[in-house]
Amino acid sequence: MTEASLSNDEAIVKLMLILAHADENYHQNEEKVIKEIVKKNNIKLNSYNKILEEVQKSKNTYKEECLKVLKIIKDEELRKKTLTLLTNLASADFILHEDEILFLQLIADEWGMYKQKLIN
Repeated sequence: MTEASLSNDEAIVKLMLILAHADENYHQNEEKVIKEIVKKNNIKLNSYNKILEEVQKSKNTYKEECLKVLKIIKDEELRKKTLTLLTNLASADFILHEDEILFLQLIADEWGMYKQKLIN
């Protein structure tokens, strides 16, 4: 599946899979969260498996893969929802890895959703 052929829902799943693999450990809790999204959005298991295989076999860096997929999701509300889903996924294995934080920051920066300062 090329990025051009992905629906918004499939793009979200691909981002989730990229994030889940960023620490090189696809935790069963992460898999459970992603499969719930797949089911909720009526994505065929075959599509999920193809996307998973692409993520696992990609020669590109996770950052390169992420940047390609981010361009698909254009709606601001969907971007907010996606960032929330990704944040929840990052904590699904009860460990927030540095790679996951950097991944979330990259997305927030690309979508212009990064808060510069929390405290003045």
